Amino acid sequence: MKKIICILISILLVFSGCAPVNEEKPKTEYERISAIWIFYSELSMLGEKNKDKKAFTAKVERMLDNCVGWGINTVFLQVRPFSDSFYKSDIFPWSYYLTGRQGKAVDYDPLEICIELAHERGLSLHAWINPFRISFDKNTENLADNHPAIGWIKNKTADVVILDSGIYYSPASMKAQKLVLDGVREIVRDYDVDGIHIDDYFYPSTQRSVDEAFYKQYTDEGGRLSLDEWRLSTVSAFVSQMYTTVKSEKSDCIFSISPAGNVTNNYEQQYADVRLWCSRRGYADWIIPQLYYGFENESLTFDKALSEWEKLNTIGAVRMIYGIAAYKVNESDDEWKAGNGIIDKQLDLLRKTDGCHGAAFFSYASLADKSRQPEFKNISSFSAVPSE
Repeated sequence: MKKIICILISILLVFSGCAPVNEEKPKTEYERISAIWIFYSELSMLGEKNKDKKAFTAKVERMLDNCVGWGINTVFLQVRPFSDSFYKSDIFPWSYYLTGRQGKAVDYDPLEICIELAHERGLSLHAWINPFRISFDKNTENLADNHPAIGWIKNKTADVVILDSGIYYSPASMKAQKLVLDGVREIVRDYDVDGIHIDDYFYPSTQRSVDEAFYKQYTDEGGRLSLDEWRLSTVSAFVSQMYTTVKSEKSDCIFSISPAGNVTNNYEQQYADVRLWCSRRGYADWIIPQLYYGFENESLTFDKALSEWEKLNTIGAVRMIYGIAAYKVNESDDEWKAGNGIIDKQLDLLRKTDGCHGAAFFSYASLADKSRQPEFKNISSFSAVPSE
């Protein structure tokens, strides 16, 4: 009898094994991305009376509920603006914008809360980092004792540069690149983020001091590229490594980049080889140019910039999503006055553009501003229903 029971149990186990156990919930994919950037000052708790977990959770709930109401389906949440963190990190100190002092811990995990609340609402959440910025302030005393740049600054290594605009890692430093990549690996490994996102801050300046020691080493070893060519190559190699780092941890995690909207400026100021990234696989899943122009802009119009980017995606290697300057409503010329319809015109043009996969709005506070809302009343129609 026991033998028969054992056989029956074995059969049941075999058939039950056909159904996967603890299967991960598949990521929501959207036919058309309708995204929003939430940057560090909008996520900041400094202006809040209470700075505890309950207050943070309530704040994020309000923000994400608003996003759903506007028709947003994807959130780029800035979790590392100054080589710090809005999450539990073994590499970077806690953000100043949580407590008022960099490195001071909170008894909750902001990123974990944001992910859970976003996913409950059907929103995709991408962790947005600024790779090389350390501080807008040149005063190193404001950095936490455990900040990873402190040792390099004290030893005056070439890995960190101090400029009039602040403190930065040198993009050419292999040590700095490894630090950034290790930080990305930590996020993707430890959190159920839908993506990793970086903006257009690659080279903080075109000054030779930013990478002089590294370029000299390169030429001393026989390198023949010009400084500009070498900088482009250096940034592209870093971007490729970041893409590989993300995919090696979680293959379905999206890696996206938001370069400057002027293609030429990417080459002359940031050393971002956007033509390469748009036309070949292995650099980014999504490219999100910041088309922060109106149709009447003197130097570059929205439609002309859009046309230039459309031509770059020659093999359909990446999804093209376009950044919209929500912050310019009521803060620029008459074209941007709330109610004049510039956002509708831009979204309408995007709908008609081949290869356009969506729009991203900068930023949350602009859409939440009541004086600007007449300009955004129709953006929900741009959003796509999740595909089957």
